[in-house]
Amino acid sequence: MKRDEKAKQLKEWFEKLEKPLMIYAFQIVHDRDEAQDLVQDAFLRFFKQEDPILEPKAWLYKTLRNLSISFLRKNGRLQRTTDEDQLDFLDSINRSVESVLVKNLEKNEAINRVRHGISLLPKEEVQIIQLKFDQQKSYNEISQITGLSVSNVGYKLHHIIKDLSQALKREGFFQ
Repeated sequence: MKRDEKAKQLKEWFEKLEKPLMIYAFQIVHDRDEAQDLVQDAFLRFFKQEDPILEPKAWLYKTLRNLSISFLRKNGRLQRTTDEDQLDFLDSINRSVESVLVKNLEKNEAINRVRHGISLLPKEEVQIIQLKFDQQKSYNEISQITGLSVSNVGYKLHHIIKDLSQALKREGFFQ
């Protein structure tokens, strides 16, 4: 892979994973600055890796996990039982913590992106969306509030959601 392509790939993965990786590292080392250094080190290793990386996300998490464990060992914060027991224990805990944290981050990101998309809509469309989803109003109630016919409310709501979905797809939101 050419250096420019590698740099582009690094930037792409950094934008996608920096925050979740920071949380993951912090959960292991309990030190924000050290977590940030470990994440940077993982991305540096990603960039320097000569062999093709087929699963960058998995590779970065595994590398970060190993760097974090090494940091804990080096600083005497990881007691030695057997390496295998520690790795299995940490791996099982971190997998579940990572899964929950990543899902929460992805959910929050999704909510924020949808809210942003809604904020860009015309005022009438925002009102219809808010009435339906925020206030849980029926089509009939929305019709009475907006002065639109019930069928027009359904039509507009369908097209607002469809257009919003297409805009988010163009942004690369749904992949």
